Parts: sequence; structure tokens; C-alpha cells
Amino acid sequence: MKKSYKIIVAILLSIFTFTSITFLGTIAIVLSKVEFFNFQSKFFGQDIVYIHIQDSVFKANVTWTGVLIFGLLGGIIQLLINKFSKTDNHAY
Repeated sequence: MKKSYKIIVAILLSIFTFTSITFLGTIAIVLSKVEFFNFQSKFFGQDIVYIHIQDSVFKANVTWTGVLIFGLLGGIIQLLINKFSKTDNHAY
């Protein structure tokens, strides 16, 4: 697979993992019969995730800032893996 495709796949996988963990974690908290839970994560003053649970009703919100940050993080990690990778596809 070309290195540019690997970066795109890493970005999409990072975004998918971020949103999945957020929503599955929220559902697990609701199923644990927690009466009240409020979580709001911020990064440089911007909301990333907002989770509010009250009386077994939940509201989970993943903001665009969070999606962009985690997508960028996944792309940067894959770019560094590509750059420092020891494997070469050259035939000897």
C-alpha cells in the first residue's frame, strides 16, 4: 500500500476509534445504572467531548474540534512511522 494511503487510513481509523470509545463508554456508564454523570473534556480551551447522563438518559457529543485533533494525531503518527520505517520495498 502506498504511504499516502496509509496516512489516510490512519486518520480515518483514529477518528473512528475516538468516536467509538466515546459512545461505547457512554453506553457502558448508562448500563451501569449511574444516576448522574457529567464529563466535558477541553483541549486549549476548545471542547472535545461532552457527555451528560441524568436519570438514565444520555447525551454524548463529539465536537468537530475533537475529530480534527484526533484525525490529525493519527495522521502525524502514521507519517512518523512511514518516515522512520526500516523496511524498503526495493528488490536486491
